Amino acid sequence: MSLDHAILGFLSEKPITGYDLKTRCFDETASHFWTADQAQVYRTLERLENRKFVRPRLERQHSRPDRKVYSATPAGISELHRWITSGGPAPPLRDPFLIRLRFAEGVSDDELLGLLGERRQEMQARLESLRTQTARPLPADAQLSAILERLTLDAAIAHARSSIDWLDDCTETLLSRREPDSFSRSGDSRPLPPLGEKGGQER
Repeated sequence: MSLDHAILGFLSEKPITGYDLKTRCFDETASHFWTADQAQVYRTLERLENRKFVRPRLERQHSRPDRKVYSATPAGISELHRWITSGGPAPPLRDPFLIRLRFAEGVSDDELLGLLGERRQEMQARLESLRTQTARPLPADAQLSAILERLTLDAAIAHARSSIDWLDDCTETLLSRREPDSFSRSGDSRPLPPLGEKGGQER
């Protein structure tokens, strides 16, 4: 139900159309922690309207077609507050990249390293984009909403940085397979260090 409550959150701040929810909220403000396509937004708005959590208002426009502007109802605000304060367990991790990595035994070393390198480039680009959004420090009198938004950006930055570190560890572990197998010739069959560690020692 997180999409329902994300929409309620945006509507609690100001009335907005379904189109602007998609383009201005999910594509811009929330893109670093939640995504939604236009069809999902409209289906969710319809569901929230049926539950009396949002109320549409037809806004007349002179040179354009009329548009439907949604706002959160008191019941919707109460539901948002209940959901925020109710907590809940962390969601399970579902990452297609990890599935690809887990079953990549049949690909060549170069392909596997390329897979890791491509992912690293993606995460680096994401990190740079996030850092651009946080380049300007918050003013001392910043509103709480701006502070909370910055905290979500900080979380996304921390995730991107840790992912890059992990990918570098993966690459180092795989590259160690290319080193001369002097250990195996001398009868030493020590296993590779676990992912995330260097030479069996934690960072």
